[in-house]
Amino acid sequence: MKNIIYIIIIMLLFAIKGNGQNNNFDPYSSWGVKQGINYSYVLFSPSIPQNLNFNYTGGLVYKYQNQKRAGLQLELNYSQKGWVENIDTVGDSYSRKLDYIELPIMTHIVLGKRNLKYYANLGMTFSYLLSEKEKLSIKINENRKEFYEKAVDHKFDYSILGEAGIVFDTKIGAFQSGVRFQWTLTDLFKSTSETIIKQSQNCVLSFSVCYFFGNTK
Repeated sequence: MKNIIYIIIIMLLFAIKGNGQNNNFDPYSSWGVKQGINYSYVLFSPSIPQNLNFNYTGGLVYKYQNQKRAGLQLELNYSQKGWVENIDTVGDSYSRKLDYIELPIMTHIVLGKRNLKYYANLGMTFSYLLSEKEKLSIKINENRKEFYEKAVDHKFDYSILGEAGIVFDTKIGAFQSGVRFQWTLTDLFKSTSETIIKQSQNCVLSFSVCYFFGNTK
């Protein structure tokens, strides 16, 4: 896992280093807004069966492209995560909604020559938990887990992410649409020798659309 983080950091440093290079490309920057949907779950160990859980994500996007094929993309997002447990008992249910503010920092790679291009983003996200909300109805005590009615221990976390999609340039701006996978490396709950749950990491698969107002060269 540390090797993955090192690779991402190196890619970001190379993209930043290229800012000062003369590669016969006119650098430009653009601002945009983002709207999307999250499919979120939590990677527990031991595993906990979960149902589909869809939530909202959206925010502001800044893109700086200093080379023909590469640049940087920064975002400031509001992102809803959490999980819904699949409890095999009639009448028992549990879900938790987690609201975050996030700062993704990514290397932005672009392929293609015309108005329709392909892109890939690779980077890291730093997040802070704004609020959390539980919904539970547990009648059978054996279904109750140790983190029920317990606040998340780690409000700050960091994640690795990868994204792929398309960019469509128009006269009124650029539209960027993609699918992103984000895996948090920080556990929600502390684990000790006495706890049953040893791992509790947010995982998010999201689809989003960004609109960039224009380019500033």
